[in-house]
Amino acid sequence: MRGRRILAATLLAGAAMSAWGVAYAQVASPEQPTGGAPVSPPANGGASEPLANPSDSTVGEVIVTAQKRSERLQDVPAQVDVVTASNLAALHITTTPDIQSLVPNLTIAHTDTYKNSTIVLRSISQANNSDVPVAVIVDGVPEDDPKQFNTQLFDVSQIEVLKGPQGSLYGRNAEAGAIIITTAPPTNAFHAAGDISYGNANSVNVNTSLSGAIIPDKLLFRLSADDAYSDGLITNVFTGKGADYIDYDYDVRGSLLFRPLDRLQIDTVLQYGKAKAGSTYFSPVFSANPNDFQKPQENFPGVSNSSQLFFSTKLDYDLDFATASFIVGYARVAEHQVSDVDFTNPEQHPEVFQVGDNQPSSNRTDTEEVRLVSKTNTRFRWLVSADYLDSSQVLSTNIFVDTGHPASDPTNPALQLVSSNANNSRTDYGASAQVDYDILKNLTLTAGVRYDNDQRNQTNLNGGGFRQVSFNHSQPKATLTYKFSPTALTYATYGVGFRSGGFNQPNYPVPIFRDETLTNYEVGAKTQWFNRRLTVNAAAYSGTVRNYQFSFIDFRTATPATGTIDRVRVSGGEVETRLQIVDGLSAFANAGVSIPIIRQYRAFPGYVGNETPRANNNVIQGGFDFTHRLTDDINVFAHTNVRHISDVYWFIDNADIQQPKTYLDASVGFVRGPITFTVWGHNLTDTRSYDTYFPNQETGAGRDVGFLTRPASYGFEIAAKY
Repeated sequence: MRGRRILAATLLAGAAMSAWGVAYAQVASPEQPTGGAPVSPPANGGASEPLANPSDSTVGEVIVTAQKRSERLQDVPAQVDVVTASNLAALHITTTPDIQSLVPNLTIAHTDTYKNSTIVLRSISQANNSDVPVAVIVDGVPEDDPKQFNTQLFDVSQIEVLKGPQGSLYGRNAEAGAIIITTAPPTNAFHAAGDISYGNANSVNVNTSLSGAIIPDKLLFRLSADDAYSDGLITNVFTGKGADYIDYDYDVRGSLLFRPLDRLQIDTVLQYGKAKAGSTYFSPVFSANPNDFQKPQENFPGVSNSSQLFFSTKLDYDLDFATASFIVGYARVAEHQVSDVDFTNPEQHPEVFQVGDNQPSSNRTDTEEVRLVSKTNTRFRWLVSADYLDSSQVLSTNIFVDTGHPASDPTNPALQLVSSNANNSRTDYGASAQVDYDILKNLTLTAGVRYDNDQRNQTNLNGGGFRQVSFNHSQPKATLTYKFSPTALTYATYGVGFRSGGFNQPNYPVPIFRDETLTNYEVGAKTQWFNRRLTVNAAAYSGTVRNYQFSFIDFRTATPATGTIDRVRVSGGEVETRLQIVDGLSAFANAGVSIPIIRQYRAFPGYVGNETPRANNNVIQGGFDFTHRLTDDINVFAHTNVRHISDVYWFIDNADIQQPKTYLDASVGFVRGPITFTVWGHNLTDTRSYDTYFPNQETGAGRDVGFLTRPASYGFEIAAKY
């Protein structure tokens, strides 16, 4: 089955390449930088283009939509990291969590089920059953389920990571920032592309795209698809098989861009994906040492079956004085995972009671937004918007006795020990306004505010109980920006972020966790020097988080739960630099510091002064990009990226600390005419670490458990574009 699927995908890519003369689409052109400010995408929204003049060593302009209007990256008074299609391809970044290698103070950890991940931005962490601490926006539509975020990256135009509270524009959950993902839109000119990658553990990834005009300048289309397979890089020492295998993970996306009038544009995106892969492969750590890296050994094979459907339509109408937008989104996410829970096997540990988990989940979300944005080239600029979100999530956790029969144990009523089933629904209404006023030619005041009303309900599907709670909050923001020159500005910002509270599973004794707020103060500067050869952006911030949300697992009730800490102080900053040394050689260096200290914790006062779970105080990133024209029709290139992170504190007692780690990614290759050949590698030093670690004092499981970071992976890729 697996072999037939990969063979079919390979033939599909080959057929597309042969039929259309497909050439290279995604690998960075020789002049493209990586890790710093990338070249802006072209107006038609395709993959980023190289600098217009290969001998020009200055940096191309970067256009972002972080503040819901198009503007230069260096003009945005906030720390914004931009990752383009070229950046993704240069280091063979194929999944969303891997963008952390290019963004300081951002961690995206694999954990639990195949589609699940945990985002930490500036020390504000995602928690079980709670919302993500950043607003995740895909093609203008907010995501509501964390499992929507952890996905394959294919045919993506640009990713923007906006740091600091952004509630005045994006509302609830934009507490730590916003991640804005823009897929590649249709093009007027014909475009076809495809690539195939092969790596260790028999890992294969194939993607293709096709774009063009049905009616030139009026109706444009784009079709793209991606499929991944792997035997798995992390070996289960009991079964001898890859615990992190991917049987299949495919997505198909279609886009239409319709311009019925000169003033009117309608963008529609439809995407469907399905996956079957290894799930919840925690390793038991009997030594209780988070630096003792053990491989999985469970006897019960973890498997996740998931599907996702996404639809969005955006209508933009030019009113002369402003642009009116109406955005509608729909998403349906489902995942059914069956896995071990004790994470051991009866042969090596007969003393451990063997249990498993049968956990289906689903989430349906509808969103609507109406927005009015004034023209950009005026002294007084403004934005008003209102939006609505409605979602319904069902989560069922069923713990059963593992007798060694994977086909029948999960559904055998006689073996069921604990069952917790709940339907969590919500409706959120939000309205926001923001103004920018140029007090002087070089001095701008930005002021905005948003109000959210988030109504949440939970129905106990086992006992029929019902809970209801409402979370409401205003989120103001004010920024003063002074421009010294077109290439230098400084800013000071005050902002408030808000993340809704919610419900733990019905069988957990603390049913409701409170909403979280961040009051943040930030100063920063964005500069370019020496004819824009050198870019230096920096920021420092300090804020107070009230009701800080954090995750833990209660094994007694089989509950992934969320708790709150009364008050946490978070302080830190970022410095990001990029230097064009000579034509064809550039280097970048980034540093991030974020220190979250518990200031008040009435439930456990002994933990005051400790750092919050998943905290790591600093990260340093650096690398270079080299290109050279070898002959008239051959260019060679090399890219490297090194990331060093400090100690990681896994729990509120700070007793379990993972030592500092360094990771190396690199790629080398050549471009000849339409074809690009790349040899790539991730974690080439084979650094051993845990993405997630739960100590016994947190879970009560009788042993620590850890979720291993993927070991070294490497391979080659052939890409082409027409």
